[in-house]
Amino acid sequence: MIHKFRNIKIGLFFVLQIICFTIYGGNDDLKFFDGVKRFAFKEMGDTLDAELFTRWKTDDNPYYYLYFSQIDKVSNARVQTEDPYIYCKSEMEAIELGNNFNANYATYFIYKAYMNSDALLNKRFISYRRETQTFIILHELTHNYILENKLDFPYEFNEALCDVIGNYGTLKYAQTTKNIKTKTAENQLQLNEQIFECLNTYIDLINAKPDRAKLPFYEIECHDKLKELLKNSDGFQKDRFDDYVSTGYLLKNYYYCHNYFLIKKVFQKQGSIKGLLEIIKKMPKDVAACTKYLENNSK
Repeated sequence: MIHKFRNIKIGLFFVLQIICFTIYGGNDDLKFFDGVKRFAFKEMGDTLDAELFTRWKTDDNPYYYLYFSQIDKVSNARVQTEDPYIYCKSEMEAIELGNNFNANYATYFIYKAYMNSDALLNKRFISYRRETQTFIILHELTHNYILENKLDFPYEFNEALCDVIGNYGTLKYAQTTKNIKTKTAENQLQLNEQIFECLNTYIDLINAKPDRAKLPFYEIECHDKLKELLKNSDGFQKDRFDDYVSTGYLLKNYYYCHNYFLIKKVFQKQGSIKGLLEIIKKMPKDVAACTKYLENNSK
């Protein structure tokens, strides 16, 4: 998840960081995170901020992101802005903003994330298994790569790119180090892609012919299929996907899953994260042009 408030001062004292690591994590965590970062910097061909994933968040609350979808199809209802979501400081703020929006026109969804591109550590992130932590670190470092290189392409491709690098970077890291398990990384990748295939199926079905009468049945079907898939999930995948399915929920996930498989094809053709990022650096600013550009680079 990208976070746009990078310049806000983080009021943490060094002593507080030591206390946090004593209680929730330790040197083993720092060494592991550093190893993943070194791998990522090598794969990306770029060195990012060394302090990423070393500092602690001042609290263990999640970040709150508010999405508004049109009520009968998966489409951003905030047509006057390019921003796909509103960042909220609390769940109450998100609920109040959601309830004040036009309920006859849109449905809202609050996504609770325990990590974003600020890369501040917290108890929830520390609790995830190493393969999950690797995925998240690679995902958020990709956001930082985009920001630091000032890449300007539509958000519709941003999260999908980060997930491709998160999934396949984790698999490669597992194959080249003993720090995480290859089989777990493979299963994690497979389930992530199965979930995305399910989401894409219902997003396409709903958007192909918007119908308020059929919409609840599609949402229930999608919810039930996701529940079945999530029986084999870890804590992070449950945090990310185990929620009530609505067009708002599907809109949030649209930004991750809709262009994922197209970007995956480009990655597979290039054969490396660095090669994929070289293609991404030349992305157009228009959604349709980006799609065509990626299609041409996937053949």
